[in-house]
Amino acid sequence: MRKLILILPFLLISSCATTQQAEETTVITQEQVRAEILGDSVPVYPGFKIVSSKSFIYESGNIKVGRLVFTGKAKIKDIVSYYKNTLPEKGWEPVAITIYGNSAELTFTTPTQFLQITAKKGFSETTLIIQIGPRGELTNSEQ
Repeated sequence: MRKLILILPFLLISSCATTQQAEETTVITQEQVRAEILGDSVPVYPGFKIVSSKSFIYESGNIKVGRLVFTGKAKIKDIVSYYKNTLPEKGWEPVAITIYGNSAELTFTTPTQFLQITAKKGFSETTLIIQIGPRGELTNSEQ
C-alpha cells in the first residue's frame, strides 16, 4: 500500500505536465505589416520578404509596437544608404547609425515614434529587423 501512495502523486504530476494547450499562431503577411504598423512612413528594403514566424505586432489600447524580421539579398552599405536617404524624407530624424563588420544599426525618431533597424549579413542572405513603437517621454528628476 505504501508503494502505491508514493507512485500516485508522481502519476498525477506527470499527467498534469503533459496536458498543454496548443498556442495560437498568427501568420503576418507583408501587406498586413504595411497596413497595421509601418504604413507609408517606413518602407521595407526592396526585395526583402517578411519572416512571419519571427515577427510580431503587439497592440494594447492606443499603443502599437512591432518587431518585424525580413530576409533578402543586399549589402549592408546599400541598406544603410537606402534608409539614410529615404527615412528623413518621410519625417524620421536620424539619432544614431552604427556600422560594424557585417552588420549595422540605425535609430530614427519622430516626435511620437521610435524606429530601430538592424541589418545583419549572413552566409546566404541578409536579415533586416525593424522595430517600431511609441516614443517615450523624457522625465525630469527635478519635478
